[in-house]
Amino acid sequence: MKKLLLFTCLLTSSVLLYAEADGPDYWQVRDVSEDDVLNMRDYPDFRSSKIADIPPDARCIRNMGCKGGLTYNEFTTLTEAQKQQILKQRPRWCRVSYAGKVGWVAGRFLTEGVCTEQSGAVTAPAIDVYNHSYSVDRENYGLRNGSARISIPGTTAIIITEIIRQPVYGDLNHDGRNDAAVLLLQHTGGSGSFVYLAAAIDGVSAIESYFLGDRIMVRSLQIKNHVITVDYLKHSTKQPMASPPAVEVSRSFKLLDGKLITLP
Repeated sequence: MKKLLLFTCLLTSSVLLYAEADGPDYWQVRDVSEDDVLNMRDYPDFRSSKIADIPPDARCIRNMGCKGGLTYNEFTTLTEAQKQQILKQRPRWCRVSYAGKVGWVAGRFLTEGVCTEQSGAVTAPAIDVYNHSYSVDRENYGLRNGSARISIPGTTAIIITEIIRQPVYGDLNHDGRNDAAVLLLQHTGGSGSFVYLAAAIDGVSAIESYFLGDRIMVRSLQIKNHVITVDYLKHSTKQPMASPPAVEVSRSFKLLDGKLITLP
């Protein structure tokens, strides 16, 4: 079975610095001027594509896990100058959900927040894909807040399955209600990052997902006329996996008898 590297995060009293535990349920924005926004990005990198704006006074930003930043030992033993140097080399990024979008933001602009109906909590459309069950390679994973962590019996290894990118909504089973197409990522202890296409149907759990590839780069995901279409880049057979994927792929799927079927 696949091995997993596990990263978790903890919020200090004033700034997000080091990893330990799971952190708060919700964040709010800090240190962003009133005439600016906090950028949400596709991947935890300042060079990745911007996918949404978060207002400078935003609350109810759902925490979906952080990585990078200082370890507890570094935070408690290093000088301020040493800490700042490490943060430049290993900045903190947090994966969040806000106003129906999911992406990564710089952790230094987040602080612990609360979320109530009065403060503008966003209701998930149709189906809560972040707290739903999915089947990957015939193993069921019940996600909570967009991720699941499963220990492998007899080992210290952990399998992490999580939603990446923004899910899309549409009617897949012709019942007039919104369903969802979801991209799942399974991390391993090695270099592999396996991406699957999954469908979340209201009232139905654990539909078998479809393996798209290892270390692919998804460019778009949509539902139109009951059909899911995903466009992505993959590696050619002769291309080193360490290099960026370059082969363009477009695949379409429909739901038939409770299964995702590829279309010609």
